[in-house]
Amino acid sequence: MEKYSLHVSIIGGGIGGLATASALQRQGIQVTLFERNPELREIGAGLTLWANGVQMLRQLGLADA
Repeated sequence: MEKYSLHVSIIGGGIGGLATASALQRQGIQVTLFERNPELREIGAGLTLWANGVQMLRQLGLADA
């Protein structure tokens, strides 16, 4: 019997894609993240998160990142 390992591709390096990649990697899942911009940079946008979103980021250890 063959053993398969899970590999997930995530499209988009925004807060959702990065948080998902972090959560999956913490579970031992191999992740490839695809982002169209060649470098990370500030874009001058604001971000509002509901309490559940903040709680999720805390659980991932990303709340202060």
